[in-house]
Amino acid sequence: MIYTLTCNPALDYAVRLDKFREGAINRSYGESIAPGGKGVNVSLVLKNLGVPTLAMGVAAGFTGEVLLEMLEARGVPTDFLRADGFTRINVKLKSARETDINGSGPALTEEMLGALAQKIAALPQNACLVLAGSVPEGVSGDFYARLLAASGRDDLRVAVDASGALLVNVLQYRPWLIKPNLEELSEIFGVRFTSREQVERYAHRLCEMGARNVIVSLASNGAMMLNERGEEMMVPAFIGEAVDTVGAGDSLVAAFIAAKEGGGTDLQALRRGVAAGCATAFKEGLATREEIEALLKRA
Repeated sequence: MIYTLTCNPALDYAVRLDKFREGAINRSYGESIAPGGKGVNVSLVLKNLGVPTLAMGVAAGFTGEVLLEMLEARGVPTDFLRADGFTRINVKLKSARETDINGSGPALTEEMLGALAQKIAALPQNACLVLAGSVPEGVSGDFYARLLAASGRDDLRVAVDASGALLVNVLQYRPWLIKPNLEELSEIFGVRFTSREQVERYAHRLCEMGARNVIVSLASNGAMMLNERGEEMMVPAFIGEAVDTVGAGDSLVAAFIAAKEGGGTDLQALRRGVAAGCATAFKEGLATREEIEALLKRA
């Protein structure tokens, strides 16, 4: 069982337009709505891969109820706290260029932090927990770190897919895996990367700061990994046309963890993760097992 925690999930509302005109009435030719948030996406891809998962998090208001109903309908069991307000709606305007308007989400109180920490404290020994995504506006950047501290658990295999202070502050707890993308890595260190050697050097820095395994997703260039034995590996992206990259990084995380749970090597897991990320990017929606396998066989 893989556990995910999404503190700021969303309903992703995609609106398709021939042309978006600011300050005018725009009429769409299609809309869709789907459960969203990085941890939620990880659980959805794990379900697609046939790996047992439990999605945990915070849901608020009628939008939160819709989110939970959609997850249950997709076969993903949930264990969410209820909050005041409402779960955010992220609007994706898909026209010649895509424009995203992401909501802020409900407030998280100290009592809720304590309740989430209790859920983590109750997980089975050596369980894998994925902490993924942002926190609502106004929540401090040490939220994940305080959550782990309050849980009192140091045996969990914690995977963190977050940015900025949320990621940096959790490194003191030696997470099993972190997965920044190139932009997030650049933000942490204030460096503009121009070579793979630079990326590897700063992946080593993250390990020195506490991460045990680091995967850096490189968009159309695939992903590189530095594992806890100091081994570096690179998997290039699979050939195809990107349609929608939302959820690609989450798919990588899900498939990597699934492969490791199945006994795969780091390189095998990274290759499967990159295939999952590409399979998601090459379509609208999240990758299925069949689409991932098709890419792996084609390469």
